[in-house]
Amino acid sequence: MVVDGNMTVNLGRCVVLIGTKEISLTMIECSILASLIAGQGATISREELILKVWGDSFAGKKTTVNTHIQRLRQKLGKAAIALQTVRGAGYRWKCARSKRTP
Repeated sequence: MVVDGNMTVNLGRCVVLIGTKEISLTMIECSILASLIAGQGATISREELILKVWGDSFAGKKTTVNTHIQRLRQKLGKAAIALQTVRGAGYRWKCARSKRTP
């Protein structure tokens, strides 16, 4: 699990808990969100996200990441304010306070 403030990402179930609200994510959305939160505010490029989420065998377009980020923002609602686009560089999660638990 990855925790940031009042948000918990359950990687095993691909679920985000924001307070008491449970939001289901796809495996890809869950992996992207976990990578960004674990980055603790560092900017992660599209290329780096592709490697972390899809691996070396990715054969799609880089803009695929944009689509998943957009869907993730829609699902997270107000909490998505922490998911920031860094123009020309990638994305980052503006952490409240992050930790990773087993």
